[in-house]
Amino acid sequence: MEIESKFLVTEEADFQALENLSGLASYALSEAKIQQIEDIFFDTADKAIMATGYYLRVRKEYGENGRWVTIKSLGGFESGTHRREEYVSFLPEGMSVLECPDSRIRNMIFEFTAGLELFPLLSLTQKRVIRKVKTGKRIIAETYLDRVNLKSKGREKLYNEFEVELKSEGTPEELEAIRSFLLKYYNLTESPFSKFERAFLFMENLPEKTFMSLRERAFCAQLTAQKNVYGKQAKIIMELDKRQNCKELSVLLKVPRTEIEALYSKFEKERLSIFPFTTYKEKDPEFHLQPERSSVLKKETKSVEFKEWDPENLLGYYGVDKNTAEKSREYAFALFDGLFICHELGQEERKLLGLSAFLKDIGISVFPEEKARMSREILLTHFIKGLKLHEILILALIMKLQDPCINEKKIISTLKGYHTKLPPGFQNKALMLAAIMRIADLFDSPGIRPGKIRQLEDALEIEMVGIETEKAVKKIERKSELWKYLFGKKLLFTQVAEEVKVPTGEESGTKGKNGKGKKPEKKKYRLSGKVTVKPTDSMAWLACRIFSFQFSCMLSHEKGTIQGEEIEELHDMRVAVRRMRAAARVFEAYLDPGQLEPHLKGLRKTLGSLGEVRDLDVFREKAEEYLKTLPSGHEHDLDKLFAVLAEDREKARKNMLDYLNSEKYSDFKKNLSDALASPETLVLPSTNKKHDALPHRVREVLPSILYARLADISAYSEWIEGPYLPVGCLHRLRIAAKGMRYTLEFFEGVLGEDTKTLIKEFKTFQDHLGNLHDAVVAVNLLDSCLRNGEWDSTENEKASGKYRFSEGVHGIETYLAYREEELQMLLDNFQDAWEKIWNGDFRERIESAVKNLY
Repeated sequence: MEIESKFLVTEEADFQALENLSGLASYALSEAKIQQIEDIFFDTADKAIMATGYYLRVRKEYGENGRWVTIKSLGGFESGTHRREEYVSFLPEGMSVLECPDSRIRNMIFEFTAGLELFPLLSLTQKRVIRKVKTGKRIIAETYLDRVNLKSKGREKLYNEFEVELKSEGTPEELEAIRSFLLKYYNLTESPFSKFERAFLFMENLPEKTFMSLRERAFCAQLTAQKNVYGKQAKIIMELDKRQNCKELSVLLKVPRTEIEALYSKFEKERLSIFPFTTYKEKDPEFHLQPERSSVLKKETKSVEFKEWDPENLLGYYGVDKNTAEKSREYAFALFDGLFICHELGQEERKLLGLSAFLKDIGISVFPEEKARMSREILLTHFIKGLKLHEILILALIMKLQDPCINEKKIISTLKGYHTKLPPGFQNKALMLAAIMRIADLFDSPGIRPGKIRQLEDALEIEMVGIETEKAVKKIERKSELWKYLFGKKLLFTQVAEEVKVPTGEESGTKGKNGKGKKPEKKKYRLSGKVTVKPTDSMAWLACRIFSFQFSCMLSHEKGTIQGEEIEELHDMRVAVRRMRAAARVFEAYLDPGQLEPHLKGLRKTLGSLGEVRDLDVFREKAEEYLKTLPSGHEHDLDKLFAVLAEDREKARKNMLDYLNSEKYSDFKKNLSDALASPETLVLPSTNKKHDALPHRVREVLPSILYARLADISAYSEWIEGPYLPVGCLHRLRIAAKGMRYTLEFFEGVLGEDTKTLIKEFKTFQDHLGNLHDAVVAVNLLDSCLRNGEWDSTENEKASGKYRFSEGVHGIETYLAYREEELQMLLDNFQDAWEKIWNGDFRERIESAVKNLY
């Protein structure tokens, strides 16, 4: 975070006086250092970085070998002080900004631009006089006295500026004291703009006071050429910024004056919130750009090898019928071409619509109930050959908007809460294409296809060619509401009968056949414990011994958990409960599900009551560890955060104690104790109804269990090959790895010495994924706290109250930056962690362990 005061120095006498300063207010100044600087600011052709609320600067100091890359947020001026996000890194000579050593900056650029090419936007030169502001040994600030030279389109502007930037050892109160001193004793004018903002206003020949901010202007400029409701609104706002009055604008744009006035009033109150499009600040809790692998999307950077997919290969890999997919694409193209008069989108968008229609069913075999979400996840993790990053993200957004749970009333709120990592112009294009896809998707019914499309006075008429189309027409008319909202034109559907052959199920390529995909298998957990295992043991009776042991562990930590004096007591009790649940999953094929389910329900309830308190303990522990890394004087940086944590923990602990003292928990313990005293009630027979022998001993079934766990892990290899790492997918990978680790731990006694090494490797891998998940949660939590003034943005937290942070924000901001750096480091190192666990001899080691059973 950059905190500074900025002043325009309009009088040469004041400039000379500031240049010769020996002290400032009650503070001493160091010797002056003089720099000659050239700043070049970069952005995409449509100013995608500005539209997110940031700018990108590359600074060259004459005489220095290399440059400095900086990303700063726009705006941030309030009550005489500038507060801006700032990320800075040194760039060695000869390297482009996309090769910046700082992965955070490198990835932010990709997030801002969606992989689009960068161009020099403007430049300036300045001569700078630098001094440190000190009190005793503390350096509280630095001053910069600048002579700035702007040149653009044959025009030139010279001006002088004085800045006082707060350093880590200074306080906002000290900066305010310096600001007041300067305003009192010098003829200075406070500057509300950064040098970039002032240079941009000069380049565009704009007045300093405008209706729109620079971010708003860049945001709306991306939409103005697009022929839907948001493009129309953006155009009106841009014209209002040119000081057009509503009456003139009504005649010029052929829009009712009342509509323009209403939009003007709404924008004054809500600003860019009138649009449904999000930008970078709304971070995606589910996906992170995968370090280095994104670089293949840029020609300037060194290529990193990973698997690329042809659309046809991806389709076949996920078991989707190609004929059905081609038919869907054909119908989507027909609608795109016939509706062109309204949307006026180009060939690039047509190609993306065709790909969307072709690949829309790839998620069915993974998880039929959530086809749209899984299709999106596949597209973000399986890099399609020839696509650029922004095209991948547009496809993913189109897929998201096909979710049947998202109706026309919810689609705007869905976009607001969805983290696309796309500039607003691309989001709007994706929304228009999604509206076409939602109509095209309904032509999947056998024997129905779109026919001619005709323009009527206030609507478009689409022919429905086929048999029995009456129901389909009504369904499509309902699904076309999004189109009507976006383009203001109703779609009418008319039936045209046609004699067609009724296709067989195989010929039709209906989703029924492809949609029978199995649900993902539940991951098998394995508990650790001091239970002796032999190859000849029965799996069912072994499971009962494990339950007894872990149930005793749970009860032994119950008293300490209730007393609450040692947080590890709660942790150990929770581990015992989790291991019982894990045992139930590992041994589920050998236990009576009807007898087991009531006990599993009690375990779930118990685990839930313990979980929130433990999660808050872990969060606080990590925050306290962070404080120990800070220099003296920062011990109380997170006091406000800890106060909120303590209040939340008290509520969670009360809920936990209410449950542990309840009759429901008491009944659960008694019933489980009775069942374990008579374990035969839980055990399934080892023969079937025909008295055929069933495999049930450890040496008979353990090999298949191990190979199943191995398959659980290897299935994730393809999901981590694309430009994005899905956080949810990594969390599921952690569960799969934990399933293998539990299995190995449980049967460690019969699998040989190398098993101990395998268990350690899995523990290390789990810890990496666990730390990554904790960092994601912490970053989202802290970011929500700082942006919304709320500890959490979930509905439960909103219902229980809001926590405002009027003080102590700087410490929380610094901690957020620390956790963001931690997250980035974990993401950077993920591939190394994955390679260590998934190397070439892993299967051979499992096979070697299995041999010890015989």
